[in-house]
Amino acid sequence: MTLGLVAVITVLYVQALLDCVRTPAAQVRYVPKLLWLLFLLHAPILGALVWTYFGKRPEGAGEVSSLSPA
Repeated sequence: MTLGLVAVITVLYVQALLDCVRTPAAQVRYVPKLLWLLFLLHAPILGALVWTYFGKRPEGAGEVSSLSPA
């Protein structure tokens, strides 16, 4: 049970860290990308959760849909 929990936390942390590194600076919300990376390094579990839900803009944010009426 403990090993499974450690594995899930590790995967979440590595995914969030890689996602933060690969995200363009223009898509990062609230604070600069460097501060997000520092937060992820110093608070891995909380940092990964906060980055996942609040760290970057959604994929289609700010784009005009081609399906919207003109």
